[in-house]
This record gives sequence, C-alpha cells and structure tokens, in this order.
Amino acid sequence: MSDLTTKDALETGAGSSMVVVGTGGGSVPGDPAGAPLLTGRERQVLVLIGGAAGNRVIARRLGIAERTVKAHSTSIMGKIGVSSRLEAALFAYAHHELICPVGQCPLGHLPKV
Repeated sequence: MSDLTTKDALETGAGSSMVVVGTGGGSVPGDPAGAPLLTGRERQVLVLIGGAAGNRVIARRLGIAERTVKAHSTSIMGKIGVSSRLEAALFAYAHHELICPVGQCPLGHLPKV
C-alpha cells in the first residue's frame, strides 16, 4: 500500500486505526495494545477468523452457538479497534504471536509467508 493510499484510508476510514508493520510499506488495521484485553475464548475465535473460518465453522469447532460467535466477534473488533471481519482477520494474521503465544495456542499457528 502506498503512502498516499494509507493516508487516504486514514482520512476517510470509519475511525479505525492502521498500524504499519514490517518493512514492505504495508499496513495492518487495528491496535496491538488491544490484544492483551482479549479473553481466552476471544483469542480462539480471532485465530479462527484469521484462518478465514465463518461463524458456523467457528461455532462447530469450539462447541458454542453461532450467536455466541457473533457476540465474541463484536467484542473482539471493539477491543482491537477494527471495523470489519476482514480487518480482524488481517490483524490476527499480522499479530498472531500477541494473540496466541508460541506453545500456548490450542488451534495451531498460522504460517508466515
């Protein structure tokens, strides 16, 4: 993403913050400071969102109601400062180690490319 595009996104965005990560000039939505605020179940849901799982799949995988997954998703997005599921997925991928420290992730780790 170019600087102009990032600037435009920040100026026209719906109040969500963007954090620049890596050296590739790309940016990731959200605030990493929100990761410690997530509950264990919210972390599990966020990791699955990061893996592109839908609400029904997440519900079945975790043994909870689909409505509960939606409630967790809403809470997660508020805590990490994103406004969409796509932004949450990007955040989960970019900040996986904050969400689920090595050796403590029951759902496995997302591969880095």
